[in-house]
Amino acid sequence: MISMHTPDPEQLKSPEFWEKAWERANKESIFKKKDKTLKDTVDFWNRRADNFTDNVMSEKGINRVNTVIQWLAAQGVVLEGAKVLDIGAGPGPFSLAFAEKVGQVVALEPAENMVAFLEEQIEKGKITNIKVIQDTWEEVDLYARGLKGEFDLVFASMTPGINNWETIHKALLCAKKYCFISQFAGRRQSSIMEELWWDVYGEEIPTWPAHVIFILNLLYSRGYQLDFRVWEERRQVETTVQEAVPFFLNELQIFGKEEPYPKDKVKTFLESQAQEGKLSHQMVSRLGKILVRL
Repeated sequence: MISMHTPDPEQLKSPEFWEKAWERANKESIFKKKDKTLKDTVDFWNRRADNFTDNVMSEKGINRVNTVIQWLAAQGVVLEGAKVLDIGAGPGPFSLAFAEKVGQVVALEPAENMVAFLEEQIEKGKITNIKVIQDTWEEVDLYARGLKGEFDLVFASMTPGINNWETIHKALLCAKKYCFISQFAGRRQSSIMEELWWDVYGEEIPTWPAHVIFILNLLYSRGYQLDFRVWEERRQVETTVQEAVPFFLNELQIFGKEEPYPKDKVKTFLESQAQEGKLSHQMVSRLGKILVRL
């Protein structure tokens, strides 16, 4: 747990304070296992590719894409004819949407299974203005790839590639006008996940580690002009227990648990929560988005 020691108020104005706080949060994160490498992270997202793609390309996912693009327009971002860099593009929900409005999209994504889906959509749609780069944001060479200072909008939605000041600064180096970054703002879980975790593991569920507060305060303390908004997404999910078991096993993976997963325990718990064979639960996500004006 991060210490609750109250810092000197002057420290809160210092970028170094927020850099160190973020570094400590990352080290204590459920996502940061000992000796975990970038390759481990890419492998994780390759394993999650099918479930993740189903989620972000669903009606809910597309609604989020439309909401973000409408918000950008409301902030005065002109997309027509623009050149956009999509960092951590995944299977491409934003890249594909941007391609309908902008001049060119460069989609950067390290996970080959995500890239395969995006390239399939590009081919199916005969889309000519998306260029895909398979690489991690941490390792991509801006100069060799011709990315530095080339984009009207640099876009990084919920990507693990933005994980410290160095990766934020790298994104800013590529932007001529705007840089958009979004991340969780604390809460993200199912209404029954806490009870399931306690029933299965006999302990409290870990705090969701990814938090936009570090990004926001780093940018603010460094004097950048920005717009910021926090919003909450809620959706009621009703499934059979059989359908719910793989979903919650995937949640255990997201929260850092490793195989073998206690499938029988999870199933027994979910059966105890079901009524007439149906399991109903609410998914809640609190998110924050930042638009930096350069």
